Amino acid sequence: MGLALSRDGTRLFVSTGRGGTVAVIDVAASKVLRTFEGVGPRPWGIALSPDGDRLYTANGPSDEVAVLDPESGRILRRITVGKLPWGIAVAP
Repeated sequence: MGLALSRDGTRLFVSTGRGGTVAVIDVAASKVLRTFEGVGPRPWGIALSPDGDRLYTANGPSDEVAVLDPESGRILRRITVGKLPWGIAVAP
């Protein structure tokens, strides 16, 4: 559904929509390194914070944004944002 590239270009984070996960891909090897489960229902939009310390997903059916640690995949918090968010942008 959505893509976010790490600052160094080595990892690609991919939201899987109906899969409810985020896949972490090693760009050079074109290989899935791991999958973050339980991100939320239908994570669509995805973005990394400018410093790369936070990963955000817009989870439409739950009307929220999930904030994750991009290293561990641990959900740090969920933010209620309104009806059916599908995209996300993070300002520098």
